Order: sequence, then C-alpha cells, then structure tokens
Amino acid sequence: MENKNILQRRSDYEQKPHPYEYAPMVDITQETIEGVSCYWFTPEDPSQDRVIIFLHGGGFAMGSVRTHGKMVSHFATHLKAKILFVEYALAPEHPFPAGRNDVIAGYRELITRYPIHRINLIGDSAGASLIVSAIGEIQKTPLRLPDAVVLISPWIDFACDYPSIEGNASLDTSIDRDALQGFARAYTGSTPLALSNPKNAPRTQFPPVLIMVGTNEILLDDSRHFYTEIAAIQARSRLSIYEDQPHVWPKKDIHKEAARRALAEIAEFFGA
Repeated sequence: MENKNILQRRSDYEQKPHPYEYAPMVDITQETIEGVSCYWFTPEDPSQDRVIIFLHGGGFAMGSVRTHGKMVSHFATHLKAKILFVEYALAPEHPFPAGRNDVIAGYRELITRYPIHRINLIGDSAGASLIVSAIGEIQKTPLRLPDAVVLISPWIDFACDYPSIEGNASLDTSIDRDALQGFARAYTGSTPLALSNPKNAPRTQFPPVLIMVGTNEILLDDSRHFYTEIAAIQARSRLSIYEDQPHVWPKKDIHKEAARRALAEIAEFFGA
C-alpha cells in the first residue's frame, strides 16, 4: 500500500458516517500534553480514583477523535470515569516510534498528575498494539505499570501469518492481509520489523489484561497467541471471544447486545 493510498484511506475514514450519536451528558475538552493533542471525555459524577487512557485503531495511519469519539463517550458513561483520548502521531508522516512515544508521554503526565489514582488503558486494534509496545518501554523506566489494560481486537504481530488471517478472510470486511502489511510498512518506516513489531516488545512483566476479540476477525489468532504468552506471566489475564462479532464491534454499533456485553465486561474487569 503506497503512502498516497494510505492518506486517501485516512481521508475517507474521517468522512465516513458514524452509526450512532455521542452519549448524553459527557463533557469533551481539548488539552495539549507534551505537544500531543488530547481530549478529555468526562461523564457525570466520574470516579474519584480512576482515570483511563484510550488509544484508537486505524492501522497507525488513520483515526482520530472524530472517528472514535462517539464510541469513547459511551465508554466514559458506562465506566463512570474520565477518559483521556490521545491523538498520537500517525504514519507514514510520523513512523515508529513516534506514536508509541506520544502514548508514553500522555501516560507519564497522568502518573504525575494523578499519583494515587488507578490508571487504566483501553485500545482497539492498532491502539491496542500501541499499549503492548508502550508497556514494553515503560518497563525500562521508573514509571509504574498501568493498573489494568483492555485490548479490543488487538493487532499484535506484523508478520500477518497466523491461520485466521486467511481462515477468516471471507468473514472480515474491515481489513485484509494486504492492507495490514501496507500499514505495517508505513508505520515501521526505516526501523527493522523486529524492533517495531509489538510481538517482540519486552514482556518480563505485564499488567492485568482483558483481551477481547470476535470470531469473525482475521486478527483472531493474534489475540489467542498473545493471551497464551501473557497468561504465563500475569495470572489476572482473560481472553474473551465474542461469537459472530466483527473487528472492533462496539465501534460499529454500541447499542447492540454484544457491544453492551463488552462494556459490562470491561466495567467488571476494571472494578468500575
């Protein structure tokens, strides 16, 4: 996938109509944190001891508060917590490790600003991938790890060679192998794949993690393999597979039963 095609896909993605509206009574305010544009989603009567960071998907090259903000507003309401939406730098203009570093900058600020709060992270698709990469880097610093993370339809391995990539190709209308590989090339840039691939991020430790994926996704096996690895080092790991669901199903329809069930599961996992 050439860079000009990625930029066209980004433009099309931004203009795509959204299937539902913002959750009511959620205040949205913009803030720049270490040069990164971020948005606070604040519901009525938010938790006084938890803050959540949200990282959007889009192949590291697409996505913004416009494409994911409505979904996040419902997350804020259901989880009863302030959510910081980080608009990390996008490829190909800003290849690895720019986006990952933006995530760490936002996380570092929240740790400083809310030292006694529980800090949770949620990411979908490439946003979930950034969580995995960021945690690998955070381990190298004095910063504490997040208290818990949720990975929705995560993209973990840039090699794109797990069986579900082909096995679910006819079911997954969101993405295909060629597109994934094009996004991976744009995101990696001049960095060797072995260094940019989230599959290879350091994992001597990992926070409690809920991994959520649909059976109709080409990335189904990414979740399965990652769970097997993480469960060996983190006892509080959970893989939740949703039958007949597509890639990041809550974004497609937050009101459908499977999406509401996913929200309830996230709330239970975080102890909300």
